[in-house]
Amino acid sequence: MSQFILQFKTLGSKIITRMDFNSKKPATEFIGLTKLDGYKMYQYIQSGNNYAMTAEELETENIQFEKLFREKKTWFGLSKKTVTDFLILPNKNFYYPYEFGSYLYIFTKQDRTKNDFENWLNKEFPSRFGHIDERFIGFKNLMSEDDYLIATNHDLQHQFGVVGKKKIIERVISKFKNENLSEFELENYEETS
Repeated sequence: MSQFILQFKTLGSKIITRMDFNSKKPATEFIGLTKLDGYKMYQYIQSGNNYAMTAEELETENIQFEKLFREKKTWFGLSKKTVTDFLILPNKNFYYPYEFGSYLYIFTKQDRTKNDFENWLNKEFPSRFGHIDERFIGFKNLMSEDDYLIATNHDLQHQFGVVGKKKIIERVISKFKNENLSEFELENYEETS
């Protein structure tokens, strides 16, 4: 049985709600539980984490995705190289295989284009290094008023953060409250940084 730790951040508030529970179910079950009716889910996988399933394997499985190209500084910052991130388009039953890394699951009611995501990511996470994580660093502006997202812990998929507007966060938390989860606890605390 795994211990799940979820953090819910309401945009514009310093209060974070932490949810703890135990379950034998895979993390994707609970990522799926966060999806509200009428929303589509896009998955953003950075280049350093997209070796678990290559572009060729995604194509073989008929998983629709876009390649997002960006320049990345090398280790010492002396040169740059072009890397390829994946944007997995909405697919009801597919979750990109998780080994480690900060994956983004972006929930939106609208159809989005590759350019929508590139523009948003470039604005919010220009370096893409150390910014995308479950502690909500860099999530100042979601793509639209009703959009929300999940960022996974780099090492543990069963630890993730959900960020969005207050009404969305409240709706997602209420879904978990109705699940009769083992050792379920909710705690609010104030963000210190």
